[in-house]
Amino acid sequence: MRRSGDWIRWLVLGSWVARRAAQDPGVWELASNYVAGREVCDAVEVGSKLCRQGLRLGFSYLSSHDPGEDTNAVIDELLKRMQGISDGSEVAVKPSVLGMKTSIGQAKKALAELCATAEGHGAHVTLEMQWPADYDDVMDLYRTVREDHPMLGITLPTNLLRVETECRRLGAEGARVRLCVGSYPVGHALAHITEQDKALALVRCLRILMESRAYPMLATHDPRIIELAQELALRNGRGPESFEYQMFHGVRPLEQRRLADIGLRCRTYIPFGPGWYGYLATRMAARPRILFSYARALLDKR
Repeated sequence: MRRSGDWIRWLVLGSWVARRAAQDPGVWELASNYVAGREVCDAVEVGSKLCRQGLRLGFSYLSSHDPGEDTNAVIDELLKRMQGISDGSEVAVKPSVLGMKTSIGQAKKALAELCATAEGHGAHVTLEMQWPADYDDVMDLYRTVREDHPMLGITLPTNLLRVETECRRLGAEGARVRLCVGSYPVGHALAHITEQDKALALVRCLRILMESRAYPMLATHDPRIIELAQELALRNGRGPESFEYQMFHGVRPLEQRRLADIGLRCRTYIPFGPGWYGYLATRMAARPRILFSYARALLDKR
């Protein structure tokens, strides 16, 4: 039996709705609340504005998956244009963009090149996690490239049962670790299912990292967990430079500014690129409440 997120993922990605929606200006209007735009110049414009508000920046290029697309060149152009505007930007990259499904060796080469490009601009890269079935391959990709690029970060979805053990291992290594709840469907045998269990798992993993040498990057909009992170940092003698919050562009912007205003690190995750529709669909699958706005945008022709 499919869970609601599975049905929504099929509806917005795998049906005729997807083909129609990707061309609909109303759906793009909805997406523009969460996506900076289709081009590098759009990301630079949004990033510059957020930087003036005291926020740190994280960019994610939404690839079209065209065989001729050069993601490294896009990121190089972006970071060149952001130089002098934002110090210490982050670039998030999905394994699928690196071609991991086609060749793990090629993906390692592409990730290493991307890390070198980012480092040349004073930025760093964080590898995202995608489907749970790819977990081992993603961790192998991460560990191999991190040997030469120690600032490479990794995203861990804490709804997966195995992630607590991973946090202990990476905490001992002093790694950069982004914690998130996770947005991909997983079976009961491998993951926490209820929202309460997911929140508790996130807190347990955060505690493990806060008590270690790791640099935790907490990707949440939950006010309870945001407050708890500050308490854990204080309890473990961590200064504001030793961890950070990460939030989506367009979600709780006033809270992002509040955290920056009180001297905490808050990074805004800024997606941009031609693959914007797939990003919007994934967000809707993870947060079904967005679906009403999606349907209204698609059907409203006024």
